[in-house]
Formats: sequence, C-alpha cells, structure tokens
Amino acid sequence: MKIMLIFQSAMNDTDAVIYVDIDTLFLSPVDILWDKFNFMNSSQMAALAPESEDFSTGWYNRFARHPYYGPLGLNSGVMLMNLTRFRRFQWELYLVPTYQQYKLNITWGDQDIINIIFHYHADKILVLPCEFNYRPDHCMYMSVCRTVENNGVYVLHGNRGAFINEKQPTFRAFYDSFNEFIPGEKLTSLVELVSAKFDATSPSNCGKMRKFLLKNLEY
Repeated sequence: MKIMLIFQSAMNDTDAVIYVDIDTLFLSPVDILWDKFNFMNSSQMAALAPESEDFSTGWYNRFARHPYYGPLGLNSGVMLMNLTRFRRFQWELYLVPTYQQYKLNITWGDQDIINIIFHYHADKILVLPCEFNYRPDHCMYMSVCRTVENNGVYVLHGNRGAFINEKQPTFRAFYDSFNEFIPGEKLTSLVELVSAKFDATSPSNCGKMRKFLLKNLEY
C-alpha cells in the first residue's frame, strides 16, 4: 500500500498536497496544477484524471472486476488531496475493509482501492482534464485527449516504463532530455534538447503530438 493512502495521518498538520508518481515530468509550473484546488466545491476532497478517454481501449470498463469511479475509472498517478477533508471523511476507515472485500479482484493496487471508494462517494471527486496526467494511452493508437490541442500537456506521465523502454520513443525523448538538462540553464535549451531527440526518433502516433507536448515548455 502506497504512503499516499495515509498522507492525511502521516502529515497531520498539512492541509493539502499534490501526489505524483515517480514517473512523471512537469512540463509547466506546478502552480497551474495547484490552482485546481480552487476549482473544488465544498464536498470535493481529491482531483484526478480519468484512467482513459476512450471506451474502446479503456481498462476499467473492459476488465475491472470491482466497482470503479465513473464510466472509465481514475488514474492515481497525479492526485490533488485536500487532507483536511480526507481527515474529516475518515478515509482510513475505508481502506482495510475495501481491501479485504476486493483483494482477490484488484489489479492496480492503491489505484483500484481509490476507484472503489470513490465509486461510492463520487461527489468527493473533481475530475482533472487529461493534459494534467498525459500518458501513452492518450496517443499510442490515436489521439484521445482532445483538450491538449488547445492547452498542451502540463504533466507527462510515463507509466508502464514509457520513459525508459523503447516502446514509446516520444516519452523516452522527454525523459532523456530532462536527465541531460543542466539546472540553471535557460528553458530554451531544454526545448532544444527535446526537439533534437524528437528529430532522431522513429515515427509514432505519439510523435504526431509533438507540437502539443512542447507547447507549455516553449511558453
């Protein structure tokens, strides 16, 4: 079980946090994501993006053997958490019973537990646009995250090893560029690094999203 499931107790004096998986890169200032807390109503205590944007390739709607949030489930790789409201909700009281009931049916661990709990408490969720948790699933077959065409990508999530394997060269290009970037240099040098690596990669469907992936880095 990830520590993020008990942040509200482990960080008892903290009002709110942003949790991100280790395989995420911010392509824009974190303030833009933090501002989403201001969009929560008085009931909402967490904000996450959908697991999928497409019914034909969605995982939860095709394979899940347990309840999940909404029509396509939630991805927990980027999660805004109002810990004050988590404590008020008594979140931890739901964790063990949920796990015990569904432990033989869950595949994605903490993410499945989050989906199950919020299935029954859907009013507690603010749904983030997909550009705040952009993954290979959004572009590997076809572009399904439509809002990136206007907004660009804010947070890039290289789940399932996309940053380090050869299956998604577009995501690997970002990861390698961030590794090579020297902190303190102008951001334009990072854009140049990514662009050069893009030029060297083989064509792919995600590569067709180059303009939108670079949009927020360039501005």
